[in-house]
Amino acid sequence: MENDPEEISLRDLFDALWSRRLLIIALTLGFGIAAAVVSLLLPEKYEASVVLSPVDEESGSKLGGAGALLSQFGGLASLGGLNLGGSGKKSVAIATLQSHALTEAFIHDNQLLPVLYADDWDADKKTWTTTDPKETPTLWKAERTFAKKVRSLAEDKKTGLITLTITWTDPELAAKWAGELVQRANEVLRAKAIAESQANLSYLNEQLTKTSVVELQRSIYSLIEAEIKKVMIANGSDEYAFRVVDPARVPEQRVSPKRLLIIAVGVFAGLILGLVLALALPRLSGTRGHR
Repeated sequence: MENDPEEISLRDLFDALWSRRLLIIALTLGFGIAAAVVSLLLPEKYEASVVLSPVDEESGSKLGGAGALLSQFGGLASLGGLNLGGSGKKSVAIATLQSHALTEAFIHDNQLLPVLYADDWDADKKTWTTTDPKETPTLWKAERTFAKKVRSLAEDKKTGLITLTITWTDPELAAKWAGELVQRANEVLRAKAIAESQANLSYLNEQLTKTSVVELQRSIYSLIEAEIKKVMIANGSDEYAFRVVDPARVPEQRVSPKRLLIIAVGVFAGLILGLVLALALPRLSGTRGHR
């Protein structure tokens, strides 16, 4: 059987590639160099992580019998909408740690808008480079940027431990921000718990003056004692909602950009493009010659 004139042998492929080897080499080197330049221009980023252990529900282990009292007299406490807590503290703590309010307050108090949007900030003039209100950074925009690109939260379902990770170009700032966010969450939740307990105490003392039933008075006194213990624990605990198991350290190794990987991808892309062009050019030339 005669060979099909359209059939291309391995020898033909090799000859086509070899004849255009300079093109293949040029594209491979060109893409590789371009990828290397891009990888050098990309900002280096570091990750600082702090491992946290959420405090037991309402610190039941510290309260001892107080937790049982709160459950026992929960019906009485519910009168008038009295809130004695006792449920969902872990979920509330995690939600607070990554809440809009806490993040915006953190950005505002530390004046991080010029830091987060350094490319849009004129350090000499102390003003934004753009005057367009739609383009000017705001706390709302900064909070969304921080949540998407800077802060991440992960929970280990087996151990219950929470890992807060900050990714930023400055390793020292990354470690500092991670620690401060945890501290702020603890302070916010502790202040909220104290305020709730004080409101509960006011309500219980008011109810105490309205009843002469001895058993009911005893129940109220027990609840008052439990609330006082909660206030004492909150006032005496810096790590109210989260205990730091492993504090954030200043990272020494960047997580991005992965320069070798970027260069390898660039070299591979250039090589593939060179091979495709080397094989396609003879066909294109032949097609034009027949016209």
